[in-house]
Amino acid sequence: MSEIYERNINIGVSRENEHEIVTRASMLDLNHHIRVELRINLPTEAIVDAEAQMVKAPYGLCQLTLTNIKKLIGLKIERGINKRIVDALGHSEGCTHMVDLSMEAVRLSANVMVGLTKVGDEWFHGTGSDEERIARVKPILKDSCLPFKES
Repeated sequence: MSEIYERNINIGVSRENEHEIVTRASMLDLNHHIRVELRINLPTEAIVDAEAQMVKAPYGLCQLTLTNIKKLIGLKIERGINKRIVDALGHSEGCTHMVDLSMEAVRLSANVMVGLTKVGDEWFHGTGSDEERIARVKPILKDSCLPFKES
């Protein structure tokens, strides 16, 4: 069996100030180098700015989808956001890769927001036993995955 294709997706979150985080997501493969940056207000949980860049794309026409990224401004990171991202960035006028990167950026942002606003430093540093850490966040993440299974 021979390898045909590989794609790398990277996402990072930085604390801009007390009230904002910035999440950067990038995709790199043989045909694409795309970046998405979301600025998120912690108190409102809303995207307050969004930027996208295509360093490399298979077709010049792809660049026309970049302006769609501004449609994410004002969206709250809450249940249902994935559909809103698809509607803003996808379909016949959009770019499936910007959809994917934005969804991954929002997913990681939501995780970091839980730590920053609801749990505290132990979210990032893992202090205490597994049982203690699970008990602290189970009310927030109930039934989201096996460690937080209700029963």
